[in-house]
Amino acid sequence: MERCFLLATSVAFNSASNSAKVGSGAGVDTFQVGDTLDRSAWRLGMRISYTSRIEEIRPYSYFKEVMTEGRFRQFEHEHHFTPVDDGTRVRSEVRFIAGPGPLALLLERVLLRRYVMKLLISRHMRLKRTVESNEWRKYLEGGQEAGPDLSSPKVAKMQRFA
Repeated sequence: MERCFLLATSVAFNSASNSAKVGSGAGVDTFQVGDTLDRSAWRLGMRISYTSRIEEIRPYSYFKEVMTEGRFRQFEHEHHFTPVDDGTRVRSEVRFIAGPGPLALLLERVLLRRYVMKLLISRHMRLKRTVESNEWRKYLEGGQEAGPDLSSPKVAKMQRFA
């Protein structure tokens, strides 16, 4: 659980993603309360981008991002980490409102919910792949990947929520 949390809050791991840029005020390796994350991607010919701020961190079990600026009227993302028998359950809770007006409501209901779900699945699968291989070492230990790690923890199946 600790490794999953540290990797998910790693500045290097999140900066390695093409869609994220992390502004860490303290110059440390993991997110701290007050750090900002800039995320953007092109979808349906539109640039969807936002800046969020780390609002709360409970080491190894929880952290919360809240959008401070962007195309959404509201966007909150809570990350939960729970130990289970076969590894760690990583669960995301996302609440968002696309914007004012009927077109934004339609866009939110038809496209954005599906897009956000696919994005979260992709991020969780990247986290799972990295934690279960030796790739995590380059983000948390600053080292190179090594041979097979037989003691690697398993990340349990992701939960999907609509």
